[in-house]
Amino acid sequence: MENQHEQLVELLFNKVCQILGFKDLKLQIMKRQGSKSNKKYVLGYINLKTKVIVLDIYTPKTLKPKSLNGLIRTIVHEVAHIQRPPYKQFHRGRWIARIHYPKFYKQVDKNLDRVKKDPILGMHFRK
Repeated sequence: MENQHEQLVELLFNKVCQILGFKDLKLQIMKRQGSKSNKKYVLGYINLKTKVIVLDIYTPKTLKPKSLNGLIRTIVHEVAHIQRPPYKQFHRGRWIARIHYPKFYKQVDKNLDRVKKDPILGMHFRK
C-alpha cells in the first residue's frame, strides 16, 4: 500500500511539473517515523541549488497517506520558490531574508490556477 502511494505521488509530481513547465526537477520522499509531537511540521522543502523537492506524503501522527489536493498545493508552493527566489532586504536596521512575500504568493496562486485548469488534476479541487 505504501509503495503504491509513493508511485502515485511520483506520477502526480511529474504531471504538475509538466503543467508548470519544469522538467529538470527531482522528487524525494521524506523519510518519517511516527511521533506524537508535531510541534515542528514541514510539508516539504526545496534545495534551490540541486533542484530537488522533498515532500512529506504521510500525516504526522497516524502516518496515513495525505490527500492529493494537499500534495498538489505543496508541490506548487515549492515550484514557486524557483520562479520567485528568496532575496535579502535591509529592514529596520538589519538584513532579513524575504522567502515568502506578496509576489511569491501571487505566483503560487497563478500556478495553482494553471493546475486547476487541467482536466485530470482539476477534479481534486472544489469548484
